[in-house]
Amino acid sequence: MRPGGLRPPEVVGLVPCHRRPPGRKLLEGLLAHVGAVLVVDDGMPGAAARSLDALAGDVGADVLHLARNAGKGHALAAGIACLLSAPRRPGAVLVVDSDGQHDPALAPRFLAAGATAELVIGDRFGDLAAMPLIRRAANQVASLVLGAAVGAPLRDTQCGMRLLRDRALIEVAFPAGGYESETSHLKRCLRAGVPVAWVPIPAVYDGEPSSFRPFVDAARVLRAALG
Repeated sequence: MRPGGLRPPEVVGLVPCHRRPPGRKLLEGLLAHVGAVLVVDDGMPGAAARSLDALAGDVGADVLHLARNAGKGHALAAGIACLLSAPRRPGAVLVVDSDGQHDPALAPRFLAAGATAELVIGDRFGDLAAMPLIRRAANQVASLVLGAAVGAPLRDTQCGMRLLRDRALIEVAFPAGGYESETSHLKRCLRAGVPVAWVPIPAVYDGEPSSFRPFVDAARVLRAALG
């Protein structure tokens, strides 16, 4: 247990992106709460990748470029592997999506919950009305199915804003793949007895483009919960 939660310098922010770089405001806001930020370019087009390099240089973030787009889970797994192989391994990794759905000002909630939990996930279930219908339905069904599989009721299983430390970061491998990888990793953590906590955050869908494909990716998430 860490009294008062994790200390920001020991936490690294991890931001996967595909079509376009994250906004400057997001990166600067995240850097205000963590010790460093790694942006993973999941096969971004050349001009966008160069723009990302320029932005990262301006704000002081690091960039990991992947040769081709292989999905969010692949990008997160590659980013985590990169961080764990660094000479100074982070104590925790805070994942934030690049599309503006996650407010970096919420980071302290995750760091505080990380005092006891080894996997902390954002909980948007208090703000479901703001979530698109297909994603709301997929999330609720996946949470029910996964909860039944592990024998415990679960909150939001699909929120991409999450903090990983200790076993959730080091021992429970984050699987490659797409959006379903987050469900698979949560399932592995629960079955391994890793302490998991949820912290309330708002559901934000303000028109920013997302790579989530409502039917294809929702079906994959449900398969991961059932598998």
